[in-house]
Amino acid sequence: MKTTLPQRTPTAIDPEKLRLLTLFVRATACFSVLYGAYSWAIAYMPGVYIMAVNAVMQTLCLVACKRVRSPLHYAWCAHVFLAVGCFWGVMGSTYFSGGLYSPVIPWFALIPVTATLLFSATVHGKVWGGLALACVLGFSGLAFLDVPVPIHYDQRHTSQFVTVCLAGFVMLLFLLTRIFQGIKDHTLRELHLQNEALRQAHAEVKTAYLAKSRFLAAASHDLRQPAHALGLFVSRLNAADRQPPKPEVIHGLVASVQAMQELLDELFDYSRLESQTTPIEKRAVRLESIFKHLHLFFNNIAEAKGLRLRIRSTGAWVYSNPILLQRILLNLVSNALQYTHRGTVMVACRPCHDGRHVRLEVRDSGIGIDPALHGRVFEEFFQIQNPERDSAKGLGLGLSMVDRSCQLLDHPLALDSALGRGTRFTITVPLAPSGLNPRSNAEPDTPHWQDDLQDRRIWVIEDNTLGGAALKSLLESWGCSVRLFEEPEAALLAAQHQGQPDFVICDFRLRNDHNGIRAIQSIRTVTDPLLPACLISGDLEGDLRTAATEAGLVLLKKPVRAAKLRSLLRNGLRARRAQGLPTVAEAAPL
Repeated sequence: MKTTLPQRTPTAIDPEKLRLLTLFVRATACFSVLYGAYSWAIAYMPGVYIMAVNAVMQTLCLVACKRVRSPLHYAWCAHVFLAVGCFWGVMGSTYFSGGLYSPVIPWFALIPVTATLLFSATVHGKVWGGLALACVLGFSGLAFLDVPVPIHYDQRHTSQFVTVCLAGFVMLLFLLTRIFQGIKDHTLRELHLQNEALRQAHAEVKTAYLAKSRFLAAASHDLRQPAHALGLFVSRLNAADRQPPKPEVIHGLVASVQAMQELLDELFDYSRLESQTTPIEKRAVRLESIFKHLHLFFNNIAEAKGLRLRIRSTGAWVYSNPILLQRILLNLVSNALQYTHRGTVMVACRPCHDGRHVRLEVRDSGIGIDPALHGRVFEEFFQIQNPERDSAKGLGLGLSMVDRSCQLLDHPLALDSALGRGTRFTITVPLAPSGLNPRSNAEPDTPHWQDDLQDRRIWVIEDNTLGGAALKSLLESWGCSVRLFEEPEAALLAAQHQGQPDFVICDFRLRNDHNGIRAIQSIRTVTDPLLPACLISGDLEGDLRTAATEAGLVLLKKPVRAAKLRSLLRNGLRARRAQGLPTVAEAAPL
């Protein structure tokens, strides 16, 4: 398995710190000019020279600050500022104006404060603080050793000299105060935004928790009804001592099982939409093909209710996902037929004014929806006329799945309805780009052919005793020759010594941390790499479907419909014959 190492991204520059450095540089440059002018006025030439160099260096540093693009550049500018502005200016002025007794000596206190603001509590700030302390102690050592320090200015101007130094010190302290206040305000705003985001996240989690609780409560209620009926019918079978079961009992069993399968299928479809992690694949889709399926599915239902089902023919090709788009229209037409008691249900495709989209409309003349309920009809399990949760009226997930599917496809969904005036759902879908060849994406017509499963050798790998026995019984009722294995090792041993089957049906989760994909791959290794096989599983993870596809396997979700399984078996055997490979029964000598 190829592992991709995460890319290391460079640390971003803190704009607040860069702004802070710029303010310090400007303030130091301005005070250097002021101090140099005063030194010129009192004929203190060392001060003039020091402050002139300081002002020039600070100006260059200010230009460099405007070109900072990385944290490394920022660090260099900050170090240069501290070295020039503090040590050249402060230490030089201190030495030529009295050393430890110079009025400039308090300026050393600003060095660790400035370094901490620029570098935070890092080693850089600590180093600069240590250097400032060392300088002060050095000047005190000179005084202790009676080493003379030059005083090159006229001491009659000492009061004015002190005034200028204190003015600059006060100015920088005021600047520091403003900076501290700005940092505090910025931090408070950030905390407020974070708290607001946390409150919103908490509200969303609480809403999702309540929604899932409603989901589980409604799902539990709806599943208990067919399960309760199934239990009663089974009890009647047990009570009938050696008597053939009555037809109503058989019909009741079939109806209960079918109802449970439909409910579970709908719940699984909804769960799959909610946990969608992989991007939706779109391609050119011929609308007429979907419309034909709609007519095939619902024409008899409409006739039985005395309704007119009008599906207008169209030659449009749209850019969408054919499976999700067909599921959306199936749900909308099914709802329209359910809530329409007389009149017409119509499906049509109309062009949009921009010439790049079409509107898919599902319109009915039914009972309509109160405008006050337009927002709620897309909620899970919400049904307008089903407070008793009658499963015959559906589960209440249809419109929620429609809304979620339209969001995934980025197809805007609109609802127009009023009580007693029918309902119209409109979906805006982009037309297929001209660069795509629509005909190459046309769905092939499904051939109507029959294939007998008589004497086909089917292997079932299933560690659940009850599920394996039920599947074996079903396959044998179709005329298959079935072998049931509870462990994949036994199936592999049989493949090595007794030949290969025609088809392998394997559960995904097996005992001792085995899984169906590895089991089928092992059997294919010793028999035939193209051996037809499929997986069955009750897992809902999207990764499982991806893994099955990569292994060239079809994944069937439990509970598996008998018709879907039989169709899969026939297609697998038919594909094998199309490749010129005989099945085991066909290859056996007469």
